[in-house]
Amino acid sequence: MDPILHIKDLRCFVSVYELRSFSRAADELDTVQSLISTRVQRLERFVGTRLFARLPHGIEPNEHGELVYRHAKKLLRNLAELETELGRGPA
Repeated sequence: MDPILHIKDLRCFVSVYELRSFSRAADELDTVQSLISTRVQRLERFVGTRLFARLPHGIEPNEHGELVYRHAKKLLRNLAELETELGRGPA
């Protein structure tokens, strides 16, 4: 079975990347940290590599995380534009 890219996984990843924290991302997205971790892990399985270095006092994106972030931002921006053109709000 081919892996599936989930838009919500990308949104969670972007939030974690920008806030440098799973717990702050969970707060921002009004969900629990375990769900954020699950979504980022699923995205890591999709791309086939880890996206963050887990440090004793936080996280930092690695080079793959930097690359995925740039593309995720473009994808999410394009999706928002499409939804606007279709007359729908964000999914």
